[in-house]
Amino acid sequence: MSLNPGDQLGRFRIQSEIGSGGMGTVYRAFDERLQRDVAIKLLNADALANQTVIARFKREAKAVAGLSHSNIVALYDFEDSDGVAYAVMELLDGETLDARLARGPLDNTQLHTVAQAVVSGLAAAHRSGVIHRDIKPSNIFLTSDGQIKLLDFGLATARGPAMEA
Repeated sequence: MSLNPGDQLGRFRIQSEIGSGGMGTVYRAFDERLQRDVAIKLLNADALANQTVIARFKREAKAVAGLSHSNIVALYDFEDSDGVAYAVMELLDGETLDARLARGPLDNTQLHTVAQAVVSGLAAAHRSGVIHRDIKPSNIFLTSDGQIKLLDFGLATARGPAMEA
């Protein structure tokens, strides 16, 4: 399923595509009920035909929903209706660490700041029983206001009640 600016998905009005990956596409959208901009991660058609991928997507949503930390992207909602599965998350302004590194290396202060934030987010996830398992520069986001957020818990596993059915 592909969405275009102006399309409606539940209470969300699509504004633009932010990016896409193996499982789906992320869109900027406007939540008409709460009057705020959000990011919506929507599974693509191939992913919707694969029950394993759908289960992984649900697992990611459940893992992130149970986490509340300044260095982890916030999940606001998850929908699975009419054959469309999507997650509604906080909208981040900035770039991935991968994109930032394409322009050159970080200085020592920047490197320390990013490393400290990643470790802090991972420690919070681990305390909740969630193991990320896919830390890489494209899953670390640098916001324009200086925050660092962990993204994409799609390969996460849980120890304990964090992701039980």
